[in-house]
Amino acid sequence: MANSSLNRIRDFLRSVRRVLVSGHVRSDADALGSQLAFARALRKLRKTAHVVCDHGVLPELRFLPGTHQVGRGPADLRPPYDAVVTFDSGAWSRLERIAHALPRPEIFVVNVDHHASNDRFGDLNWVDDRYSSSAEMAWELIRSLGVKPDRQIATCIYTGIVTDTGRFSFSNTSAETHRRAAELLELGIRPAEIYRALYRQKTPSHLRFLSECIARIRTSGDGRVAWVSLPRDMQERAGFEIGDTQEYVDLVKSLRGVRVALLFRELDGRVKISFRTEGVDGIALAAPWGGGGHRRASGATVEGPLARVEPAVIRRTLTMVKRGGR
Repeated sequence: MANSSLNRIRDFLRSVRRVLVSGHVRSDADALGSQLAFARALRKLRKTAHVVCDHGVLPELRFLPGTHQVGRGPADLRPPYDAVVTFDSGAWSRLERIAHALPRPEIFVVNVDHHASNDRFGDLNWVDDRYSSSAEMAWELIRSLGVKPDRQIATCIYTGIVTDTGRFSFSNTSAETHRRAAELLELGIRPAEIYRALYRQKTPSHLRFLSECIARIRTSGDGRVAWVSLPRDMQERAGFEIGDTQEYVDLVKSLRGVRVALLFRELDGRVKISFRTEGVDGIALAAPWGGGGHRRASGATVEGPLARVEPAVIRRTLTMVKRGGR
């Protein structure tokens, strides 16, 4: 695929030696898979590449090759770096403590992302929402660098693609997505093992937590908006670390007739909101709360208590849906 942004990034990366590879805080499978694959590709080019993302590796992603080398905070940075390459981050602030620890504008930033709402924070930006995932973009970049990929790189890329496409079920899944997946299969990845690691490792406490989530789902009177909240005390009782919340918001979205599904996750003094939509602009939904993402999948993090944030967001969402989704 001819792409001037990709070509500029490729040419720049050929000129540097020490690279930090990072992504948004609590990197999900797409963000982390992209980071791991790309760092391994850089090492194949005899460059020094470190992966550091705030909070490190989520427990459910520790099966990915290379996770034992991932740093989890500023203490794991090993400057100086010639550049930092970020994946799947719509804003520099999404790196949280890693962003705070790096000297901007002194350090050169390469920003690779598939979110339409990305604010182009890099010195070089490749932002294209036609890709299903940042992992697809990482794959294109790796190939453009002339790296001979191996099964470890392919496993990380495939994991990012399969999760961000909802196992190839979301509307962002294209013919190109399937062609790239076929290329990864030819490198010897084991889809059944990846599926098992991602989706068949639940504990009894996890299933009990899912049951409680289902019991907490609420809907609007007309059934077009549904939501669930995960307060801190519920998360603390869970008995396991809650990582990627995709499956919880998917439970809400699975209700018949729902046009907007919301997940509220209470953090320390903040609330993380996930939006999943059908025929409603998810970017516009997230924007008033400082968030962004895709038209059908977006998110935001709002300062304040759950008791205040949840009703305010629901009220605005109901109003938007009544206006026709814009």
